[in-house]
Amino acid sequence: MRRDSSRLLLLSGLLLILASLVVYLQPWQWLIDAETRAWRLTLVGGDGSEKVLCFRDITSLPAHAGNGGFFSTVGVVYGPCALRGVSLEELCRQVGGMAPGDAVMVSAKDGYSTVLSYEQAMGGFVAYTTGFKEVPGAQLKAVLVYELDGKLLPKEDGKPLRLAVVGTEEGLLTEGNYWVKWVNRIEVLRVP
Repeated sequence: MRRDSSRLLLLSGLLLILASLVVYLQPWQWLIDAETRAWRLTLVGGDGSEKVLCFRDITSLPAHAGNGGFFSTVGVVYGPCALRGVSLEELCRQVGGMAPGDAVMVSAKDGYSTVLSYEQAMGGFVAYTTGFKEVPGAQLKAVLVYELDGKLLPKEDGKPLRLAVVGTEEGLLTEGNYWVKWVNRIEVLRVP
């Protein structure tokens, strides 16, 4: 009996170590393609300082998970789905952070960009249900996502990095113009 409980304890310990390694090492990192490995994100601080991150650098930052979806200007709904990435606030912090009154420009490889106010960068968006009814007081966050429904972001959804607005509640939507695909530059703008 004592021998069985010792074996069970040893097996439990080994499983715990293995699970910790899987979380720490992120085994899917070895499965990423050459384009994703070569992708670079340039962060620019309000003082002009720059920092360039590769995909692995980004995925090693504190992750934020949530749910989100968006609707287009003609009312087509995408999502909602489970998303995971790094908060825009954390990325700005890498180059000195943002202050109230600042803005942040998020740009994509294809030339598209959007500018978010400080409040939006901190999650101040209007959320809607899938029936397009406003949800007051929704807890939202702007996140640079790399995972969609537990898998790396697919090409058609902005691979490898896409700006998204996520929340803790399921079924929330925001306006689609904030969901920038193929993000390669984030710049803090000091507003005089």
